[in-house]
Amino acid sequence: MAPVPSEARSSPFSGLPGALWLYRFDADGRARVLEAGQCGLDTLQAAGDRWHWLHLDLSDARSAQVAAKLPLPEDACATLLAPDSHVNLQLEDEAVHGVFVDWTHQRGVDLAAEGQLRGDDGIGWLHFALTPTLLVTARRHALRSVEAARRSVCKDAVADSPLRLLELIAGRFADTVERSSDGLSVRLDRIEDRVLADSIGEERRDLAQLRHQTVRLHRPLTAMRRVLKQFEQRHPADTGHELLPAVSRLTQRFDDLDGDVATLQERARLLQDEVAAKLAERTNRHLYVLSMVTALLLPPSLVAGVFGMNLPGLPFAHSPHGLAFALLLGMASSVAVYLALRRMGVSRST
Repeated sequence: MAPVPSEARSSPFSGLPGALWLYRFDADGRARVLEAGQCGLDTLQAAGDRWHWLHLDLSDARSAQVAAKLPLPEDACATLLAPDSHVNLQLEDEAVHGVFVDWTHQRGVDLAAEGQLRGDDGIGWLHFALTPTLLVTARRHALRSVEAARRSVCKDAVADSPLRLLELIAGRFADTVERSSDGLSVRLDRIEDRVLADSIGEERRDLAQLRHQTVRLHRPLTAMRRVLKQFEQRHPADTGHELLPAVSRLTQRFDDLDGDVATLQERARLLQDEVAAKLAERTNRHLYVLSMVTALLLPPSLVAGVFGMNLPGLPFAHSPHGLAFALLLGMASSVAVYLALRRMGVSRST
């Protein structure tokens, strides 16, 4: 790890302003919380097998002062403070830095009980830089995977290196995607059962919502897969850095998850097509019935219109059974039209 610059020793601020938390990990990978407000930059100079995890709040303007004095390469510090724009991963000697995508975390939500994404969960960006003895993460909004990883290390989860902790955070992101895709699969199965049973109600709306959620899962997965694959292409396997095996493991898992999400998207699209076809068939049946009723009632309406004319010479005008004759004539005209339609094959439902 690069030595701390001399200006860091004469830092104008006390403690680590803008730091949300600071953990020290021992040789066994067990974490111990430190009071960031009471610690200085010299605390990050780990001795022996100890290393630190510092998490910064980029919405605090003082975080930029802390990041500028951290024992990190210049490009890594720039990555920590860069605007949220796109996912990237860079390897510079012993330092690794980049930006990963993550889900925003709603305060007060129990991550253990709320494993799947909520409708109002948005996309966030995790900036990170690490050396063999230091992991610095930064964000502008609370992130689900970072919070889940922090709770894990607080419950004695083992992280024997900064890289292993970064992989743990990315793994928590994958866990959320996996649980969400499993939940969507269960919902899709129920919708499919109703569609096959021809019990269509709000399935079009439900399928539209489900496809929207699969798109929300697919986009960040695609971004992560693309960056990890590009990193593998830039750095051959014989590079020897321990980041390469971690990237390979994450790439394999993201590929599997993306395949599952793509399958959900395809199933939802096919179900939407089937629902649309069934609704069109139902509409056609209704139109067929309406057309038949209209065709059968048209001749009696014509008969009623003729006998309703107040003109001399109307048949049955002076007969005591004139109304009965007119009704019979109207019924006969409907029967004649029905027989004609049946003979032409129009009345046969398809």
